[in-house]
This record gives sequence, C-alpha cells and structure tokens, in this order.
Amino acid sequence: MSMTLLRVFLEKVSKTIRVSDREILRHISARRLSEGDDLIVCDGDGRAYLYKIREKSPTSVLLDLVEPVDFSPPSKNVIYAQALLKPRKLDPIVSYSTQLGVEAFVFFISRRSSIQDLDVVEKRLDRLRKIARASAEISMNRIPDIKVVPDLSTLLEQFSTYKPLMLYENAQERLNLDWLKNNDIRDILFIIGPEGGFEDEEVELVRERGGYILSLGDRILTSEVAGFVVLSLIQFGI
Repeated sequence: MSMTLLRVFLEKVSKTIRVSDREILRHISARRLSEGDDLIVCDGDGRAYLYKIREKSPTSVLLDLVEPVDFSPPSKNVIYAQALLKPRKLDPIVSYSTQLGVEAFVFFISRRSSIQDLDVVEKRLDRLRKIARASAEISMNRIPDIKVVPDLSTLLEQFSTYKPLMLYENAQERLNLDWLKNNDIRDILFIIGPEGGFEDEEVELVRERGGYILSLGDRILTSEVAGFVVLSLIQFGI
C-alpha cells in the first residue's frame, strides 16, 4: 500500500464514517478523490486505518473501513520541554518535532528566558495545535498535546513518571549513541533551555530529581536545533 495516500485525523473511528469536516473535504477535493478511492484515517493516538470512499457529495463523504494500517510507532515516549523562546521560534519546533514522534510539548519559564509571561504562549496555543495536527498528518504520528507550566519545578512534578534529560552546555557527560545504548530509557522528559542556558540552581534541581545532565559536545547550537538533534538521536539513532 502506498504511503502517499491522503491522511486525515478523526477522533472516533468505526466501520463506517460520515465525514463533513470542511478541512478534510477540502483535502479530498484537492487530491481529486472520488468513490472507490482510498485514504488513511488516523485517530491521533498512533493508530491508523485504511478506508475507502463509498459516497461523495459537496457536503460530506461516506467512508468504509478496509483494514488497520501497520507502521512502526516511535521507539520512545518523549516529552519535549522547552523554556520559553520568542513566539516565532515555537512554530518550527512544534512542526518538525511532531514529525519526529514527540508525545507532548511543554513550555515553561526558566530564569534566563527572554520572555517571562506565559500569556505569550497561551495566546498562540490554537496556532501551535493546528501546526501539530498538520505535521502529524504528514508523518502518521500521534497528535502531541501542548501545555504550558509556570516553571521548571512544576514541570518536574507534573511529569514525575518520565526520566528528565536536561541539555546543559557545561555538562561533563555527552549525549550520543553510546550513551543511549547504555541507558535504555522508554519514557523521556527532555529539557531544552533558552538561548542563555540554564542557571546552576536549575541544573541542580533536575539532578536532585534523578535526572541526567548532558551536553551535545563543543558545538554551539540554538535551542531549536539542539532539540531536533536530540530527537533524531533518541528516536532514530542517527
């Protein structure tokens, strides 16, 4: 089966689905799909199904379930925790990291964040969620949740079942493939700082909670690029 089939998200799936969502209908029309054509329906939780169009009208389409679609889910459950950056930098973080299999994004205020107001991100949540949905359709990954929390301490408390992995430029230990092989962690909370990095007290807080403090080596990367590198290492070992 070709993976170039149109992929759409629906919250509920069943043997037969009547779809009237305007955005989905627009995609179907743009691809010139008609009765008898196939498409993939994803449920937003990492499951996907092949459907066939039985009926099509200007206001709805009727879909029949053909079979589940098998594909490899992300090898790790990863929550991407990002200290606040300028709002325009959040769009590519959400877009590309969703395609790399992130389970959720959490934005928080760190001591060196240039923005100290959560309202800046909260006003952008609808836009970020639309970006995440569009990227998930491309990659057939789950639609990640997007949250904001006030600070690092709250972040660690709310996601205490995940192992914290903080990037810190002065860390003695490096994050690389060998480290990942020697530390097989399934549920990861990876924490990226603002452009100015973390303060020592924040690093110690993560260490006290049993987290790992790691660097990517001597190369200096922006916060958003560092996140992509970490995700590529974790999910694909590249």
